[in-house]
Amino acid sequence: MKKLILALLLGTCFITSCTKEETFYVYHSNVKSYYIDVRANHWVDDPGLTYIYASFNMPEITNKVIENGIVVAYFIDNSGRDNMLPYLLPYFDQNINDYYYENVRFDISRGEITFIIEDSDFEHANIPNLMKFKVSIVE
Repeated sequence: MKKLILALLLGTCFITSCTKEETFYVYHSNVKSYYIDVRANHWVDDPGLTYIYASFNMPEITNKVIENGIVVAYFIDNSGRDNMLPYLLPYFDQNINDYYYENVRFDISRGEITFIIEDSDFEHANIPNLMKFKVSIVE
């Protein structure tokens, strides 16, 4: 019995010593927000894709931000509320008497942000006249 308890104790010690835990302390962070208006002519509607997208240059998204920072985006609705992306916009389709949703999300790469809209029925999303977004970058 003592050998079994010793084996379990040593096994637990071995397992806990193999896990690596990293802790980062942020002493000073720089947060900046940017507002982007996406108009109807900004959206790319590629027939080979199930979504529409709009890309914008954003030099503030650096390698440092991608590796150690945070990029958060919000859709600003008509009432002025910020809705964190990804966000589902509900719509009622009278033709089928049912709801469908548009998934609004974003992708980033160095120097660029792309907003994406994809319908829940995987048809092409309707191109909106104007959508407002807020992008907050923590460096």
